Amino acid sequence: MNPFFLFFKKFRKYSRNHVIKASILTIAVIVYSVFSEFFIEDSIVSSGIHSLFSSLWWTMQTITTVGYGDTPVYGLAGRANGMLIMVIGIGSLGYLMAGLTSMLIDIRLSSKLGERMAAEKKHIVLCNYNESTKKVLDKIKYDGIDIVILNENEVKGDNEYTYIKGSFLRENDLIRAGIKKASSVIIFSRSEDKEQMAMDAESILSAMIIRKLNPEIRIIGEILNPDSREHASSFMDDIIIKGDVSSMLIYSSIMIPGIPEFINDLLMSNSISEEDIDEKYASSTYHEFISNMEKENRIVLAFRKQDKIYLRENSDKKIDVDSYIFIKN
Repeated sequence: MNPFFLFFKKFRKYSRNHVIKASILTIAVIVYSVFSEFFIEDSIVSSGIHSLFSSLWWTMQTITTVGYGDTPVYGLAGRANGMLIMVIGIGSLGYLMAGLTSMLIDIRLSSKLGERMAAEKKHIVLCNYNESTKKVLDKIKYDGIDIVILNENEVKGDNEYTYIKGSFLRENDLIRAGIKKASSVIIFSRSEDKEQMAMDAESILSAMIIRKLNPEIRIIGEILNPDSREHASSFMDDIIIKGDVSSMLIYSSIMIPGIPEFINDLLMSNSISEEDIDEKYASSTYHEFISNMEKENRIVLAFRKQDKIYLRENSDKKIDVDSYIFIKN
């Protein structure tokens, strides 16, 4: 194991243990100081300590080295006790501050090295980092969606996402990535020189583990071999065959020149949106609904029922879907 990681783990254990010890010591000193000074000084008329609150006020001034001087201590016993409190109190508070500082450093290091637990909820987990991941990340990171990247190697970048160091095949690493609280996960194929079916098998196995951890999560998977689709469909909600979409766009470009640029412009324009069907259209037909939407400058492309999307049908059948996908304006 890397010596730096060994040091980091020891540093983390040290900082956590010492913060607890320093907190207990500091509280004990404050409690002792408040009650001891009150019982010693309360009987002295000229003393500034005649209540537990004034004793607490004097204690906090003393151990923080502020020393306003508005709460005087006159008795010999009170001053001797005060000197003891100064030495122990200032030391215990410094010990606590040092522990808290090391804890903050630990948090920063954990974040940078991917060793911490993701705190996000309803986020998107991106498993593995490759060129496809980078392109997807560039598109969605500005949409206000919390993103967690789970990858075995460090992912360099800004603070707009959380990086978790780990494998998409290990249950504990998936849990650290917050898979139980995530809304979606995208499994990208690993950038390795392996046989395609073997890499697809890893992605499918990861989907099985994720489905067990969170039955409600939406799993989007990238596979390399079209023959893997049948096995992947049992665990993945959406399957993307790497290179398949590119092939279809090339073919479309031959049949309809300019179609790839058109599709790219359409997707980049953020003009495609989805909304639930309004209750007022519950008794309408597909034809009536599409006509009404066109009057509102909305071109209906498809309908969604549960998790399945259907291309639009301009028929006189009664509408029986949950939402519709359309082009705005």
